Amino acid sequence: MAERVVVDQIDFRSALVFPRVLNSATGAFQPSRLLAATFIVLALAVAGRFYDALRGPMIQSAGLLSPTRSSIDSAVASDVARRAALENLPPDQRPAGMDTRGGVDIETVCNLLQSRLGSVSGFEADGIRRALERLESYRRKGTFDSFSIAVGRCIDGLAVGVLTVSPVMAVGAFANLFIDLPLACWRDDRWFCFVFGAAFIIAMGAGGAAMCRMTAIDLAGKAKLSAADAFAFVKPRWINHALVPVWPLLTLVVLLPVAAMLGWLSRIPLIDIFAGLAYGLVIVLAFFASIALIPWGFCMPLAVAASACEGCDGLEAAQRTVAYVLRRPLQGLLYLIMAAIGISLVIFIADLFAMATLSLAANFVGMTAGEGPMSSLATIRLLLPDDVAPVRSLGFTASISAGFVGLWITVVKSLAAGACFGAFWSVATAAYLALRKSCDDQPFDDLWMPGTPAGSRQDQAA
Repeated sequence: MAERVVVDQIDFRSALVFPRVLNSATGAFQPSRLLAATFIVLALAVAGRFYDALRGPMIQSAGLLSPTRSSIDSAVASDVARRAALENLPPDQRPAGMDTRGGVDIETVCNLLQSRLGSVSGFEADGIRRALERLESYRRKGTFDSFSIAVGRCIDGLAVGVLTVSPVMAVGAFANLFIDLPLACWRDDRWFCFVFGAAFIIAMGAGGAAMCRMTAIDLAGKAKLSAADAFAFVKPRWINHALVPVWPLLTLVVLLPVAAMLGWLSRIPLIDIFAGLAYGLVIVLAFFASIALIPWGFCMPLAVAASACEGCDGLEAAQRTVAYVLRRPLQGLLYLIMAAIGISLVIFIADLFAMATLSLAANFVGMTAGEGPMSSLATIRLLLPDDVAPVRSLGFTASISAGFVGLWITVVKSLAAGACFGAFWSVATAAYLALRKSCDDQPFDDLWMPGTPAGSRQDQAA
């Protein structure tokens, strides 16, 4: 006769792991994690702005995700700039090339109009402002500026798609963020891909490891880790953490030279026939690269979490996470869904508080600001592209005041972006620990500690 078993209670926290993946996203609002994530976001923003300052405007005003502008569009932009110069600049201040169709540089005209705006007033100043607003839709922008705007719109679209249960919208935003946007950056500014890409990989690897360590310590029920302690944990092995996202990208090292060589050979008569025949080799290499890169889009955050939790190197972290996902693919899909919901909720909450904060501040100050630097401030909209501040002419002290106002607005926006960045790594860490528990029956509180062999368990180290 079978033995009767009486169950007094069920520990749902241990039996059901997937809610911990969803709940972990809220940890992004902890002050220490929010501070660390905001610091990483600001560091990337500074690097991107510095690149734009050195490189100059490279991207069409419509953005990276819009179709490439043709020579006809450039000629139209030049004609608009020419008309603006004829209407608003005296003859002695007009740029060269006014008599040639398409010979006027739009940036030159904008700079001249900005200089002219500071010395006029009344009706003439209003006309220059309207001209600048018209020209703004034709001006090129910095690559990072366009990149950050596109990222924000894709993330907002992804959050709206998840929260409104719109798979088409969510998948479209996902494809724009992880496929179309990188390809557009490669098409329009390859130096940006190399220079800012290196900074981005370091931030995702080393910075992400710090965020993952803070989350893992919290999920293990230990004393919370401060931002300074998290970065101190990463510092001795920062190169190892920074290289974690790179390993599968090495497949492109084989594909890129072969594709570049065939592209060059296709420009030579007669040899282009053989280049066309050899294009099948590029297809094969691209197929194997896709096999490595597409799963890595899901496994990369888990691998960064593995390097922070296990102390292993990048290659071992990649192998470990891929093995976990292949052993429990349905659980991995469930954790991915929970992660998407958690991150989307954090994006919504962060955007809501940032929108309310900036809107209240701008409207209350605007009641008595008059025409000063605090009037007509641009604010952010809930899960929508930000408003654009109108072009205004300000005096010396007012310009300094407006600069400080812009700095405070940037701080609020950076805190919102930091919350989203922290939520991403929080759910990645929780998902990795949940998969590890499911595959190896290793508890959440079993973490690698500095001074012990990498990958060893606490009981083995003892």
